[in-house]
Amino acid sequence: MNWDAISAIAEVLGAVVVVASLIYVGRQVGQNTAMMRVTAASETLERDYDLVLPLIESQEFTEIWLKGDNRLNDLSETDRQRLLFFERRAISLWHHNFQLRMQGLYPDANWHNQNWMIQTIGHRQAIREAWSVFKDSHETSFQEYIDKQFKIADDESKER
Repeated sequence: MNWDAISAIAEVLGAVVVVASLIYVGRQVGQNTAMMRVTAASETLERDYDLVLPLIESQEFTEIWLKGDNRLNDLSETDRQRLLFFERRAISLWHHNFQLRMQGLYPDANWHNQNWMIQTIGHRQAIREAWSVFKDSHETSFQEYIDKQFKIADDESKER
């Protein structure tokens, strides 16, 4: 066997090893992406639960939250600030989910649910005020997304 034949065999074997490595890496990336989706879903569920927990556990805070629907000015300044920071937690959760969606890690069903939630509570005086306070702390694409959801909420309330 001459050196040219040995060289050709080595090149073929090298190409086979490269292809096998690419297949292996592709599978690892796919498994990693699936794991990231599961982790993101679990984290989102936990954040959502943590967000509503104060409403479940505290009648006093639930009453404050209810006033935030359209009687925000009836609250003391302390309760008003508590409520605005509570609403900021919702905005932060939406932003977190928005970021996951942009990375392809937030499924369509969850995205639909988030849009519905924003549109449903988007008419609330407290969430609108919190958004006006904290809006500029977010990137333009997220600002446009929330503004669009609020517009849908406004349009739907006009139809009722």
